[in-house]
This record gives sequence, structure tokens and C-alpha cells, in this order.
Amino acid sequence: MNSEIKHARNRAEGVGINRWVDQAGTMPRTFMLGMVGAALIAGSAAHAQELSGEITMIKGPHSADEHRFEQMIIEDFKAKAPNVDVNFTTYNWANMNAELTTGFASGNPADVLYLVDLVYPNYAANGALHDMAGYASDPDWEDERFAIAPFAWDLAVSDGKVWGVPVLGAVYNIFVNTDLLEEAGVGDTWQNSYQDMMAAAKKATKGDVYGFAARTRTSDFAFWDWLPYVHNAGADLLNEDWTGCGLQGAEDATQLLIDLHQAGVTPAVGSMGTQELFDLFKAGKIAILHGETPQINELLANPPNFDWDVAMAPPGPEGQTVMGNFGILSIAEASQNKDEAWAFIKHWASGPQVGRFAEQVNLQVVREDIVASLYQDNPAMRKIQMDFVPRVKGIQPHPQILKVLQSIWPVAEDAYRGNLTGEQTIQQMCAIIDNIVG
Repeated sequence: MNSEIKHARNRAEGVGINRWVDQAGTMPRTFMLGMVGAALIAGSAAHAQELSGEITMIKGPHSADEHRFEQMIIEDFKAKAPNVDVNFTTYNWANMNAELTTGFASGNPADVLYLVDLVYPNYAANGALHDMAGYASDPDWEDERFAIAPFAWDLAVSDGKVWGVPVLGAVYNIFVNTDLLEEAGVGDTWQNSYQDMMAAAKKATKGDVYGFAARTRTSDFAFWDWLPYVHNAGADLLNEDWTGCGLQGAEDATQLLIDLHQAGVTPAVGSMGTQELFDLFKAGKIAILHGETPQINELLANPPNFDWDVAMAPPGPEGQTVMGNFGILSIAEASQNKDEAWAFIKHWASGPQVGRFAEQVNLQVVREDIVASLYQDNPAMRKIQMDFVPRVKGIQPHPQILKVLQSIWPVAEDAYRGNLTGEQTIQQMCAIIDNIVG
């Protein structure tokens, strides 16, 4: 097995926070807690005062006000590290991989990078990211480290190496127009089963109103809306040892989505992107819509003339999961200011900073110590943070996982158009996956 695959597999096999902390020689938590106090905090602040230099952070925007929100974080950091200048820039989500690859190839990438679990494994495998175990195992930072949920560390750690600090997550929820569902007489039943969701979609479809909608195009990352059904069937993209396809068992779940798109209850396959579908929902024209949590801000800023709620897909034969992916803050191996980059990451990932930012852009946090204080005035987001995040099953962070998803999705689009059965879809997808990772 090549080192790239071993590197990624170990992450999924539980090489997480406890093992890399032990390997780094950090004293046990119970002992260290007695030592952490004002002296350590003061020491950390004093160290920040001594840092100097210029660093750049790059991140995909989660809001039209991204630069303003980031400037708040930077200004607070400047008060701690007055001699460190932080420049903030963004990449385009749709062109994320190409832009990041170009930056790394230049030899002068951003020092701090916000990377999602979909893309970072490939950069780590290619040596573009700095192993942050030495920084993250610092006893001065222990309370902060343990505030982050273990599952999030498992996504960022392998072979005793830490490729970033987990900070945020995005949940791909369902939006429901409760008025439409109640008018159709299915408000209390649509989520009981897949069959009930199909029946609800048919009953809610009338005139220019669609009963159901999900993204269908590769460019819109439509696979996020498909994967909960795969996971609910007990299947996954890759098999257990990551040497081939793991989609066997997802045939019926995929057939369900084919049937929905062939039942006359959805917009035409490929005809609308993410925003166009959401605009239809806001206009009261879709009863059940697969979407994502940042869109909640639009509903709150400009409330529609109907009642709405957030939900997850009905349970499948093996469970009821939610799709989500997560972002980490990494340091480029080529950075000439790694200490300054680490100081800024610690600041960005701290409870006050990441909590404020998460509420500003409607994302989920992976710090367990601040969950109870978030979204007090936002019931939808509080529901997602409290009830949905514990059910999240994300991707398997294989170095080729993005290629896998982009390569198989045209098969799904063809199937949604009625050209393939669920069984044929999975067979064709598996052939592609086996060719990539086998």
C-alpha cells in the first residue's frame, strides 16, 4: 500500500488526538490541568507580543461580508500581537482546488489556509502542509485542544501528524415549507420514511409548486444531497480499507432519488443551480428542498410569507444521518513565518472568535465548550448545532476523494434523467471508483 493511502486510512482508523499527543510527549491531561492558569496565559500573551512579521490567510467566503468579519478577528489579534500584520484574501469555492494548487506551486502560498476535508488530504500527501503536531501539543494550549471534539481531530490527524486545527463545519440540511406540507395533509408524516417523503412530494406538487428539489449538477456539489441516503443505507464511497468502491447497498437509496426526479415533482434535472433552487423555495414554490445552513441567513434577513423549518432526510434501513463537511486551519510548509501563523490560528480558533464568526455566517462549530451559548436567538441554527451535528457522517478523507466525487457524479445526473436504474448507477460508479483508488 502506498504511503499516500496509508496516510489517509490511518485517520479513519482512529489515529486521533490522544495518540499524537502521547507521541509528542505531552503530559497527561489530569496533571496538566493543575498547571494551566494565569501564568501560562500571561506567558502566551507575552510571546505574542514578541512575534513580528507579515502573514497571509486564504479562505473561501462564507458570506458577502467575509472581509468585514475577518477584519474583526484580525483587529482583535493585532491587540495581542501588534507587530504581526495579517493580510486576508479569498479563493473562489467553485475554483478552490485550482486556485490553491496554483498557490502551492508558486512557492509562495498563503501562510494560513482554511481547507475543507474534501481537498486537504491531497495537499498533505504531497508535502504542501506543515505538520502542526509540535504546535498543537503545546501544554499551554491543552485546554483549547481538548475543547475541540475528538471526531473533528480525527479528520485532521494521521500518523502522529496534525494537518490543521478544526474550526468549523457546514451541515447540508433540508428546508421545508411547513405551510405547503400541512396544506397537502402530510406535515406530520413526510419525514417518517422514504415512501412517506415520496408521497408528500407528490401531494405537494401542484401547478408551479414542486414537492421536492435537490441539486443535480457537479458544479453545485450535488453529491452532498445524495450522500445522506447512501450513508443511511450503511454504504459509503469507499470500502473499509479504502482500496475500492463501498457503494454496494446504496442501490435502493439511489433509485429513490431517480424516482423522485422522474415523478414530475422536481425541477428539470440540471436546469437550476443552488441559488436558483433556493430562490424558488423562498418564493414558496418548493415544499422540500435540500440546502445548506448558510442559507438560513437569507430567510432570517428577508422572511418569506410562509412558515418554514429545517429537517434531515427520513431514516434509511441503517440509520438517519446528516451530511456535513469540516474546515481546518493549516500552515503551508513553505511559510517563512510559521510561529506567527500558529499564533493567528490559535486566536482564530479560540472560543470568542470562532463562536462570533460562526454566528455571523451560520456555520457549525466543533468546539464543545461554546455550543450551549450559541444561537440563542436563532432556533433553526440552534436545532442544527444541537440535534444535527451529532448525526453528521462526512466523507472519507482519501487523497483522491474529490476526484472520486467529481468523476462519478455525471453518472448520477444521467440516472436522474431516467437513463439508468439505481443498480446500474452504482455499478458504473463503482467501476470508476475502483479505477481511481484500486
